[in-house]
Amino acid sequence: MTIYEMFVQMWEIDYQMKLVGFDKAYFQGLVKTGQLKVEDYKKIVGEDYVAPQAQPSQQAAQA
Repeated sequence: MTIYEMFVQMWEIDYQMKLVGFDKAYFQGLVKTGQLKVEDYKKIVGEDYVAPQAQPSQQAAQA
């Protein structure tokens, strides 16, 4: 078992236990930075990874 696989197992437990900070946004950030594979996001969270949409700035929204 690799260190990465151990982390995935640990993250699964952290998410299941609803530990503070280990929410979907946390794992989305790990995918975005390349620290977590998309298929492992699904394994942890139970949903397909969907990249968060960029929010328009307030100035653009007011225009």
